[in-house]
Amino acid sequence: MQPDKVFGNPGLEQAEAVEDGTALIGNMTPAGVDGPITPQQRQAIAHKIGEDWNRISSSIAELFATGVPGNDPRTQQVVGEHYRWICHFWTPDRASYLRLAEMYVNQPKFRRRIERKKPKGMAAYLREAMITYAWANLR
Repeated sequence: MQPDKVFGNPGLEQAEAVEDGTALIGNMTPAGVDGPITPQQRQAIAHKIGEDWNRISSSIAELFATGVPGNDPRTQQVVGEHYRWICHFWTPDRASYLRLAEMYVNQPKFRRRIERKKPKGMAAYLREAMITYAWANLR
């Protein structure tokens, strides 16, 4: 998928997945599509990506809240899903995934999005788990 321009408005509870997907992907066209895609197709892409993020972040929050370490295989499995989810946007190597992990904690906008309705400290937990994943799986 390639970005064109950003679209979307803040959503309410029912539309949070679409809101998150829209905010994160902007206006994207799937790779290999020659012509324009419809607004409904764009909305469906944003919805799917937003739902995937909500599922992944909920799993991470549960692991964090129950004290499962970031280097535990269960956590690393979910972080692997996070990495594959990120690949909707670009394919990070180790260095860029490590920078993303730091950004999740050091940039208030990202930290707020990650911790919205999730336990405080989850961004730092995710960062540590991403660091473990990057060093074990990425070049």
